[in-house]
Amino acid sequence: MHKPFLKVLLLQEARELLRKFGPRDVEGIPIEQGLFRVVSEPIKSSEDLPPFDRSTMDGFAVRCGDTFGATEASPALLNVVGEAAMGEISNLRLRSGQAVRIWTGGAIPANADAVVMLEHSEDLGHDTIEILKAVAPFDNVVRKGEDFKAGVTLLNTGHRLRPQDLGLLASMGRTKVSVFKTVHVAVISSGDEIVPIEQTPPPGCVRDVNRYTLTAGIIETHAKPFWIGIAADRVKDLSARIAQGLTSADLLLISGGSSMGSRDFVIEAIQAYEDSEILFHGVSVSPGKPLILARVGLHPVIGLPGHPASAMICFEQFVVPLIRRLEGENVVTPFLRPSLQAFLSRNVPSKEGRMDFVRVRLQVKEGRIIALPIPAKSGMISGMVRADGYIRINEDCEGRYKGDLVTINLFSHWIEENIEKEYISGHENPGRSSGNFFQPAPQEKLSKI
Repeated sequence: MHKPFLKVLLLQEARELLRKFGPRDVEGIPIEQGLFRVVSEPIKSSEDLPPFDRSTMDGFAVRCGDTFGATEASPALLNVVGEAAMGEISNLRLRSGQAVRIWTGGAIPANADAVVMLEHSEDLGHDTIEILKAVAPFDNVVRKGEDFKAGVTLLNTGHRLRPQDLGLLASMGRTKVSVFKTVHVAVISSGDEIVPIEQTPPPGCVRDVNRYTLTAGIIETHAKPFWIGIAADRVKDLSARIAQGLTSADLLLISGGSSMGSRDFVIEAIQAYEDSEILFHGVSVSPGKPLILARVGLHPVIGLPGHPASAMICFEQFVVPLIRRLEGENVVTPFLRPSLQAFLSRNVPSKEGRMDFVRVRLQVKEGRIIALPIPAKSGMISGMVRADGYIRINEDCEGRYKGDLVTINLFSHWIEENIEKEYISGHENPGRSSGNFFQPAPQEKLSKI
């Protein structure tokens, strides 16, 4: 007996329901542990940075008016009256015709308003220099508070910390930062046909692929995976695993059992909890239609398709946005993948009203980057392994033609580098208008894959 899907949603409609969930607790951590964590409160500047006018070059601090009109043919002559020592504020005050030797990062003396680069000067001896190039006010100077002013907001709540952000915190003397707690994600594999990978599968069974693809994906989103185990195709066993996941994690993923078959019990096991709700069952995407989003109390629960390709596509398009929200970001989108453009090698039809994620591999042929669709079924992991990335065909499109220029969302950064290197090596000028790189091929009628 087959069970009906609940109302099937479009991808964006389904993602909007992720807004029902958000971050939980916060914690203070040392900034050296802050990379990729999400800020839980606005961070304001406690002081001006820099706290004084600083030189960005080795050279001479001057009054810029004294260099007006200076050229190599007609240099300006200045008298060097001292040196601005590093780590100190000089008490020297420049008068007209005077200069002070200064180094990168040094404090600009009072009355100086520019720095002449060392290479634009000539030492004549006897504390006299020639200036070979005029400077404008505050050339080669970072002014007090130019980086940021005291009291301004530097990072907003929900910002994911990058290396440069940690440097910003360090510049203000911040040793700790308040962030949302790391998200813990429990993973359950379900199905009588699933066995651990160390076992030789008996007839009719397969090894548990999804446990490893999903836990790796969780780590990639900066969350922590928690393996619960394999649940048999029985409501009681699945319910026990769900209970364990709800007590040990912020988010529960169930791989398999989300479809319409008579032995797919994820919906039933979730509904057994009194405070539960099925938010949607079924999304108009391929691969990955039998997707479930539910809640038990405050805990989100996602039922993923059991087929490896479907599970991985759904993980990126729905689980990653949910993890980002639980981590503290106010978004319902996946992380942005590196991308490039390529020409389709053949027609790719699509069903209107459904978003298709078509896996492709890339090659360079006759000076153009070509995307070759991989006609792998959703139950085959090889299609994901062979693919360099995927293209999206939107719900309002019936397909793409051979020769169309399409955006490839890449599975890894090095693919882009290798493709670009191979392409560039055969072109003197590899810009967007060079050769026939962006010259589309003739269109043909759409045909079935």
